[in-house]
Amino acid sequence: MPADSTRDPESMTEAERRDEVVSILASGLVRSIVASRARTSRARGDLADCGRTCLELPGDLPLSVAPRPGG
Repeated sequence: MPADSTRDPESMTEAERRDEVVSILASGLVRSIVASRARTSRARGDLADCGRTCLELPGDLPLSVAPRPGG
């Protein structure tokens, strides 16, 4: 069962809260394992399609910052 961030924890049973915490921890563990495997199995800078929850970026990501106008 995916975590529901709109639900008030006060209205949840102890089992529902525990299930939500377990779900959050499991998702984090899976993301960590996937990121670790991806780092060792693909070229740097080549990001896999990881959907809308993808937060992993290559360590050598160049910054692109436009210069500020004077004044």
